[in-house]
Order: sequence, then structure tokens, then C-alpha cells
Amino acid sequence: MAITTVDGAVAGMRPTVFFAKAVTPTLVAGKPQSLWGLGGSPGPGSFDTTKNGVTLSSSSSLVAGQIYHSDPASGNAYLARFTAAATIPGTLLLCDRLWHNGGYTITSTSAQASTTPTWPSRDADGATSGAGVILGLEVSSATGSGTPTITISYTNSGGTSGRTGTNIWPTAASSAAGSFFPISLQAGDIGVKSVESLTLSASWTSGTINLVAYRVLAALELAGAYVPNAIDIISGGMPRLHNGVVPFLIFVPNTTTASYISGAYVETHG
Repeated sequence: MAITTVDGAVAGMRPTVFFAKAVTPTLVAGKPQSLWGLGGSPGPGSFDTTKNGVTLSSSSSLVAGQIYHSDPASGNAYLARFTAAATIPGTLLLCDRLWHNGGYTITSTSAQASTTPTWPSRDADGATSGAGVILGLEVSSATGSGTPTITISYTNSGGTSGRTGTNIWPTAASSAAGSFFPISLQAGDIGVKSVESLTLSASWTSGTINLVAYRVLAALELAGAYVPNAIDIISGGMPRLHNGVVPFLIFVPNTTTASYISGAYVETHG
């Protein structure tokens, strides 16, 4: 049963979950940085090492690296409050991590194929077709020289295969661990159902890269250093948190430096 009133949201509030991360790499202004692999609270997440990858769910047990979530005993879960502050300004994205993979040869310029499993039922419609699900390439071990274009062949949420997307932000030599490169969608597409291959236009020399299928749940504008901001059930739109959600953070900095980020996450169930 859905929550339809403010009173219902208040009645279903769950305990506050605190998070804190030291973003140790030197960031690049405007370029996303995944906090998945960083120590702090929660602790660092792990990465898969196969091209087909693994789907992720917190329903049976928590996934290492995720912000704490438990499925409701009955009814639905929603985001009730999301607040944070950082030592530099930027935008903090709260995302659901549905799938990730690994095993790519970072020096290869050939298409590296994968057969991905069916996504969990956590797209924008609570289904497996991938509406609202997007892709990002995450660096889990710093890269070497080279600035390749990343090309992904995928099937869109409507079931059309042979679609292609490339990195929206340019890659860089010596990209630090956690560097995150969102992948564009072909015109008319609203999400990704599966991934067929990854191709690098040039060798990245060394390092480790992974693909991530994720969905953005909320975005928090951090206007200045140490200036907190928050969204609640009104300003945040109270997005549904489907059972098994794996919340994690991506930070888009406004300046070039390292940072500390801390905040709180609250769900409501009903």
C-alpha cells in the first residue's frame, strides 16, 4: 500500500542512517567521482571481475559499500530525507546500483562482449526493462596514459538492440580510482535494458575499469564549503525505493581538490 499523506510519511519514518566519506583523490571540477570504493561509513564496496557482471540486491543481505536499507515488512519504502555537507561545493547524487561488472582488458581496442543478466525489478517503473537505468564507467584502480573514447553497445528499455553510447565527459590519463564517466544514450532512449559490449578507442595503458548500471534517486546541491543542504518528502518528491535497493553516492565537484562529505539518509515505510 502506498503512502499518500504527509501524516503517513511521518508515521513510517525509519531511523536516520549517517554516512561519511573522505574523497581522497584530487578531484576534477565538473567530473563525477564515485564514492563506492572509498573507505568511511559505509565501508568500501567491492567490484566484480567478470564481463557479464552481477546484479545487486539488499533484500537477502546488505551489499558491501551500500548505504543501509531494509525492505519494509509490508507496503513500500520511500526516500524521506537526504542531507549532506562537503568541504567543497558540488552536487551529490544518491543512486541505486543495480549491476556492475569487470574483467575488461584496458589495453585492448577491440569490442569486449558481455551477456548481462536481467536487471533487478528496480527501474523507474519497478520493472526489469531498464526505464531510467543508465550506465557509467567506473575506475577502480588508477589508469595509465591514454585518453580513449568509451563506446558501449546496449539494448534500450524498449527492447531495441544495437544502440550505442559514448562517455559524456572526456577521459583523462592517470584517472584516479573512483573516476566515473557517465555514458550517453542514443536519441529517443530513456534507459538501458542490457549491455552487449564495451570498446576503447585507444589503450588506457594500465588500471582497472568496470561498468555500472544505476538509477539516480535524488540530487542535492551543495552551494558552498561546509554549507549543508537537504531535501525532504516535499522538496525531494519522495521517490519510491524498490525492494532490494542498493543506495550509493556520486559526487560532482565544482572545484579541483580532495573533499570530505558527510550527511544523513532517512527512509519512510508504509
